[in-house]
Amino acid sequence: MGNWFELGNTKINADVKSFKVLGRDFGKDKNHLYFKTHIIDNEVDVATFYVHKDNYICFDKDHVYLAVDYLPQDINEVNQEKKHLWKIAKANPKTFKKIDSDWSKDDKFYFYNYKPIDVDYSSFTIINNNFVKDQNRVYALKNYELLALTIDPTITKKINNRYISDENNIYDFQEYQNRQIVDSLISIPYQNIDNLTILEDKFLLFDNKVIYDGVRVKNAEASSFTIIQFPYSKDKNHVFYHGDVIEKADPNTFSIFETSFYSKDKNHVFVYGKLLKDADVATFGPVNKKHSLLYKDKNHTYRGDEIVENN
Repeated sequence: MGNWFELGNTKINADVKSFKVLGRDFGKDKNHLYFKTHIIDNEVDVATFYVHKDNYICFDKDHVYLAVDYLPQDINEVNQEKKHLWKIAKANPKTFKKIDSDWSKDDKFYFYNYKPIDVDYSSFTIINNNFVKDQNRVYALKNYELLALTIDPTITKKINNRYISDENNIYDFQEYQNRQIVDSLISIPYQNIDNLTILEDKFLLFDNKVIYDGVRVKNAEASSFTIIQFPYSKDKNHVFYHGDVIEKADPNTFSIFETSFYSKDKNHVFVYGKLLKDADVATFGPVNKKHSLLYKDKNHTYRGDEIVENN
């Protein structure tokens, strides 16, 4: 059941009678080991080579490997000697195991995206998707490395899968903003988070503040704040799209269409959280069926925020 071999669209010059599938893209016959069509005898110890049950990680008596095809492009581009298997540095094949999609460990090292990291092994803890710590430091997680921070690890606590806190601040780490690498550690001061509320793992409510995407939602009142249907939310005075106020939206009559980038209240139609100018709220709806991406009113037909034809 090796998936690549099962597809059967590439001929391999292998011995049919002795050929066996070892994993998703791995096989062997009496003469060679194969990764797809490539002979990999010179990359591993053939006699002890095997593929883990997850089909991706490979072992021999000395090393742990990952097929280069499975690696991110930036690692692939620096592939040593253009080999087909990536040797995971310092990994002990006798004790190596995966923790989750990002993390693995052996008896001496933790590995982040299959790279060994320099931390205190005995005290190391994965806090959430953004932060880890040991007894000495708190670290933010970039794609392929750890960024040391000046946060005290002894008082650091997990808020959810994104945020952490110490005795004065809640922290968020954003590697990217607007598709640019910024490595921004955001500090959000608080008075009291004993009664902190988390809505759908996206919004933090405390000190009568609402936090979304690491930023305070302007004009939001925490005591009346609710999620309508993400990315729409409201309090008693406003409706929000992601973290921005939908201007002129009435929270008491606001509703969302089946095609959820459209919404309305008693007076207006909105698209992507913005006023759809000149749209007639009384006649606005899908052109053919409720899941249509084309909507119309008595005057126009719309695709997103564009008028595509007049009725």
